[in-house]
Amino acid sequence: MFEMTEGALVAASVDDVWRDLTDASRLADWIWPPRFETKAVVEPVELGAWRIRSGVAGLAVNGRVLVIDPPSRLRLEWRWEGEEHTTDAELTLEEAADASTRVTVRHSGFLSAEERESHIEGWSNCLQRLVDRYGGVASFG
Repeated sequence: MFEMTEGALVAASVDDVWRDLTDASRLADWIWPPRFETKAVVEPVELGAWRIRSGVAGLAVNGRVLVIDPPSRLRLEWRWEGEEHTTDAELTLEEAADASTRVTVRHSGFLSAEERESHIEGWSNCLQRLVDRYGGVASFG
């Protein structure tokens, strides 16, 4: 199995970034590009739904909350629609200097290096949109 870690320093409070991960309308605003017209469903409880969908792009993630520890840790079962294989995505938030938040994504369970590389690119792009939302430092691996 393969895994990846990406991170970013976001110029927003931990509470604001937490809401960006756990409020469906806020998540839909940044997780994918605006042209994707993303819709999200978030049930911020253990075993709750965490889903994102773009009819325009033909993409969907059907996730489930495995662990939720507000406002610092969210662990998700991650499954792309149409696929049987699931992976594990853990997002952690830590207070950083200047009222910023360090966001770290650890995603594991990939079946190949190519799948991992695709997710590194995807998470890097997602985190950059989160940075752009508030300002901060571009994503880092």
